[in-house]
Amino acid sequence: MRVRKTQIPENVKTVAQNIKDLIKKKGVKTSELAVKAQIDVETFRRYVGGPNGPSIIMGTDKLIKIALALELEDYNDLFKDVKL
Repeated sequence: MRVRKTQIPENVKTVAQNIKDLIKKKGVKTSELAVKAQIDVETFRRYVGGPNGPSIIMGTDKLIKIALALELEDYNDLFKDVKL
């Protein structure tokens, strides 16, 4: 689903930032994680975004793949600071 960056919900931006933080904490490259998660590298980069945040919204299936690739013990790490 493509939306304008201004339409990306704050919670999606928060999840994307959490993923970027976890990538940094784990010391892996974005491209390596994308391959491990079986997600196209460019698509993955659009999910987590650059300095301006994500440009597309990822589905639950992609979140699960990313969590597995990051070898997270707690999926809640992806949703830290998300407000419902």
